[in-house]
Amino acid sequence: MKIVMKFGGAGVADGDKIRKVGTIVRKFQKEGHQIIVVTSALHGVTDSLVEIARKASHGQKETVREYMDSLLARHKKAVETAVMDERVLNHVMEVLNSRGDELRNILLGIAHIGELTPRSKDFVIGYGEKLSTPILHGVIDDLGMRSKALTGGEAGIVTDDHYGEATPLMNVTSLQVKQSIGSLVEEGTIPVIGGFIASTQEGIQTTLGRGGSDFSASIIGAALKADEVWVWKDVDGIMTANPKMVKSAKMIHLISFSEAMEMAHFGAEVVHPKALECAAKYKLPFRVKSLREPDAPGTQIVSEMKVKSGDVVKAITNISDVSLITVSGASMVGTPRLAAKVLQLLTDEDIDVLMISQSSSEESITLAIPKSAGAKAQNALELSLLGSKQVREVKIEGGLGIVAVVGAGMRGTPGVAARVFGTMAKNSINIRAIAQGSSELNISFIVNKDDGKKAVEKLHEDFRLGE
Repeated sequence: MKIVMKFGGAGVADGDKIRKVGTIVRKFQKEGHQIIVVTSALHGVTDSLVEIARKASHGQKETVREYMDSLLARHKKAVETAVMDERVLNHVMEVLNSRGDELRNILLGIAHIGELTPRSKDFVIGYGEKLSTPILHGVIDDLGMRSKALTGGEAGIVTDDHYGEATPLMNVTSLQVKQSIGSLVEEGTIPVIGGFIASTQEGIQTTLGRGGSDFSASIIGAALKADEVWVWKDVDGIMTANPKMVKSAKMIHLISFSEAMEMAHFGAEVVHPKALECAAKYKLPFRVKSLREPDAPGTQIVSEMKVKSGDVVKAITNISDVSLITVSGASMVGTPRLAAKVLQLLTDEDIDVLMISQSSSEESITLAIPKSAGAKAQNALELSLLGSKQVREVKIEGGLGIVAVVGAGMRGTPGVAARVFGTMAKNSINIRAIAQGSSELNISFIVNKDDGKKAVEKLHEDFRLGE
């Protein structure tokens, strides 16, 4: 089989874990598979690059120097732990020093001019993968396999110039990926590709947005017509609930793309929704595998799935900290464009809307957004809407959470909503807002943050998902 294997930050957190990743790759190559590897930055590095870019834009040159010393020391320690062959080790060290010098000069340049543009920010935060990729490439070479390290752009992923969350141009990308790495794969060389980063048609570096390494794996898998994409995690697979929240949570062996995307949107942080959307579009078989048990089948994600009789709910997910914004006014009735305007205002501010609920009287529209964006959203809506005749008030409330009940078996099954809300009533959990999509794949609702864990546990128990 031709398999794209994606290893995330937890899998490449340090030298020992990177060595383990190398042994997993070797195991499956020895079994006769053609392997393409996509890697993330070391755990936590992308977040730290975002922060140091911000500090650099405020002129903090000494902070930049201290950060770079620490960043390179961490990566060099990983190399020394993971790579045994001195020749390979020295080569990787040379690459790290060179790229470290590049990044240091870029950050000091940002500090000197005191400005961070979206384009320069993309260039900075892509260095997480530019530093991790040569290490994993070195480990694979050290373990006796042939490999080649590439950035996402060098591998052929071409995007538009929407820096921070670029969109791949799939027609040209498919052609470029085949040209760049197709022959390598056929001759038995393992491409080791830095996920998350890509480039425009002019060769300018872009990024695919947070969680973009999963997306990179899907893009490459689609371009090469891979037999499967495997996303490796430190969990067994996709679970019926967050195992940190529900001890009886079980692994889901088979799930549809549509169900998995609903789960990802509502807090299940296993696979990025864009990766699933891309895989579904190109009918690309997808699997979530466990780093702890490489031989275990994990969770298989498929395009269509037959629902067994009685198999109504697949999982319970949650987002633990959201804010609720309510835009209200009697004059909103019969003003259909106002809802579109509200959503456009939030889109313009790059604010993710997690859930929408509108009263049947049309006097108010309620939106759930991440807590971190609450003040920004309220300010944007008040500035644009309160001067109009339609809107009377823009109200924000924090300390809330979203619970979502997901399952393809809900479609056409009467009584599911009544059962969900009956469970909440029985356990004295107050529901603040409700939404259900026309696909009937999920019922989502808002509760007080402190009730979130209890709500998930009781629904998981009521639908007998732990059995």
